[in-house]
Amino acid sequence: MSFLKKPLVIIGTLLLLVVATGAVLFQQGMLPFADSLSGEALADAGVDSTAAEIEDNSEDEGPEVMPIPVELARVSARGISAYYRAASVVEADRLVDLTCRTTGRIRTIKVEEGDWVEAEQVLAELENDREEIQLRKAELTLADKTRLLERNKEMLAEELISRQEYDDVESGWRLAEAERDLAAIALEETRIKAPFAGQVTDRMVVLGQQVPIAAPCFTLGDFSPLRVRVQLPENVARKVEAGQRVLVSPEAGANELEAVVERVSPVVDPNTSTVRLTLLLDGTDTPAMVGGFVKVRITTDAHHDALSIPKLALVEEGALRSVFVAEADTVRKAEILTGLYDEAHVEILEGLYEGDFVVTMGQGGLRNGSLIKALNAAEVGYAPVESKLDPAKEPETVTALAERD
Repeated sequence: MSFLKKPLVIIGTLLLLVVATGAVLFQQGMLPFADSLSGEALADAGVDSTAAEIEDNSEDEGPEVMPIPVELARVSARGISAYYRAASVVEADRLVDLTCRTTGRIRTIKVEEGDWVEAEQVLAELENDREEIQLRKAELTLADKTRLLERNKEMLAEELISRQEYDDVESGWRLAEAERDLAAIALEETRIKAPFAGQVTDRMVVLGQQVPIAAPCFTLGDFSPLRVRVQLPENVARKVEAGQRVLVSPEAGANELEAVVERVSPVVDPNTSTVRLTLLLDGTDTPAMVGGFVKVRITTDAHHDALSIPKLALVEEGALRSVFVAEADTVRKAEILTGLYDEAHVEILEGLYEGDFVVTMGQGGLRNGSLIKALNAAEVGYAPVESKLDPAKEPETVTALAERD
């Protein structure tokens, strides 16, 4: 019977090949009765042929691409200025230490820190009983010498004394007057006075303290006006002129203050290659305090009607700068050449035109040709042009398929 098995195996193999080939041709619709059979088979299976076609089409189209939400800004002309920033501290017009001009013990203190004083006002006084007595003695001696001089003057007029005798009396009077002045100075040195009107910023002595000559006792400041001194590179200092307005921002204050360039040093510091700039800041009703840290912003150049965009739109890759420009519902990446810049905007020299729209937020996920959705389109006036597809190439919708059936 083995001779009968071989033909049966061959026949079975051929039948399997015919069935497999027919199945492939049927699936591809290459058989003449494939359409009718497929429809009837689907109908018998309870499946709508339209739904099956839609499912097949959806599988061919792939996943739907979602637009990336972004914010835009319009490229427009505006005034833009270049600034140089520096840091410094506020200085008083005058801030001096008042010292003792003689040695002694502090007897009275008449002011405290923060008190405003007038010029020549006594701030403190040393024990000066000895100096007061010496002054009274000198004044009495001078009074005697003055009376004697008056009598000798009358006697000289009547020629009762010689000119030599009168000159000796006059010399004695002058000597007594000098002694009186020295005693007055010695008494004055026991009093610590304000050389100018200002505010006491520091008191360094206490009652009963023995102080030596030249010991600091008080610090007195004159705060009108205030000054700020900054060091600028030589190339920057050449662009600044006396009388120019400068903005000063105190670290402890919320508002910017306006200062004026009072003078620019005519020499360059050889150690730092910088030039000292002195700013005048009115100290009346300003939040700036002496010794306070401030930031200075100096305008070094300005362009009017400069084409500019927000800094947020810049995409920096090494030395290259670029932006994403919105076109219809997509974007393109454009390299740009920039000029001046301030806190929020940058000048565009090449690469953009007035009226273009650039992406300011959402650049992280963008590439050339990426789909976008402008979140602030109405706010900035962006009206994307909807793309018009060829109806012959548009994918069929469920409605269209239903109508066709």
